[in-house]
Amino acid sequence: MRTDDSTEKQSSSTDPELKKLEAIHDRHQEEIWRTKVDSFENLRRSFSQKRSEILSFELREKIRATIREDQSQDLRAPGNRYRSLIAARDAGVDLSALKDVHDATYRRARFVTASNRFRYAETVVGNNPDWFASPPPIIWIPLPDPDKEKVFYPPFMGSWDRFQRNQATGDGVVVTNASYLDETAKLGSKLVARNHDASDVDLISVGRETGYLVRFKTLRTGILQVKADLSALYCHHSIRTDDEWGWSDFNASTRGRLVLAVFWNWEDVDPANEVSDQWFVAGLDCSGDGESYPGDTVQMAPGQRRIVNLYTSMAFPANKKIWVYVGLADEIWALLNDVSIDISIDSAWLLNSIAVRSI
Repeated sequence: MRTDDSTEKQSSSTDPELKKLEAIHDRHQEEIWRTKVDSFENLRRSFSQKRSEILSFELREKIRATIREDQSQDLRAPGNRYRSLIAARDAGVDLSALKDVHDATYRRARFVTASNRFRYAETVVGNNPDWFASPPPIIWIPLPDPDKEKVFYPPFMGSWDRFQRNQATGDGVVVTNASYLDETAKLGSKLVARNHDASDVDLISVGRETGYLVRFKTLRTGILQVKADLSALYCHHSIRTDDEWGWSDFNASTRGRLVLAVFWNWEDVDPANEVSDQWFVAGLDCSGDGESYPGDTVQMAPGQRRIVNLYTSMAFPANKKIWVYVGLADEIWALLNDVSIDISIDSAWLLNSIAVRSI
């Protein structure tokens, strides 16, 4: 976590303590990430074991080699997936039982789950309008009470490249995990991963979170409303897949979450309260046999603004100085069975303002 010079000078005497707190935070984040990754790793192993009981590895490789050798030039000939199914059926494989195992696995492979711990409101603002061609109506709105809402503009009081995590099994590779945080108003991440030989069930999980902090004094006892105004610089999500041999399936997801966290002191590593908008950038959810893929998808047009209201799930007492953090967490997940994949997020945003009030 980085803050302005005045705050750094005030806390220079506590650097050893801060390092201890940061170490505690890193361990805590690692435990959370590891718990999620381990759950998918257990699912991957269970799926591989159950599938092998129905369709052995030796038989899979035999069918795979046969199809590779017999590539018909006739475009009207049956595809690899159909031929794989016929070969497995002729070998006595229980295809119904195999399908049940696949379906049960991917029902459990839910990479992102919605949260009901926050109330959500959102305004999507288009690009710059032509005020001269279409002047807005004159509406008299009373000025907001400064005691109830405080608006912060860049540069903010602190920046934080909060965490990054990488996980790839088998031939999977995390190519890039980089932050766009520049300590003024830019945030976001570039995440790139691939697996070009997912011959068995493989897992990819990559994530990074970046954000900014502001100092706020509560004026009444109550929950906090935090309004974040962001503009997209670019926001590209991509999933490209290739069916390696025909008997295959996959489940992959990209997502961008907007995170609100409240800290009692700027040196705290664990927030007093944290909520998030799970679908700030809806991203991509893909599954199937890998023979088709969405490719590059622009999630937000450059310059498009989003204004999002988030509410804490706990109240804070009056006349307390706290730190409010707003960040963007980008995540990639993929569970692969004989499907090659290139998956990425390239997302950079400007945080135009943060407005905070007690309600």
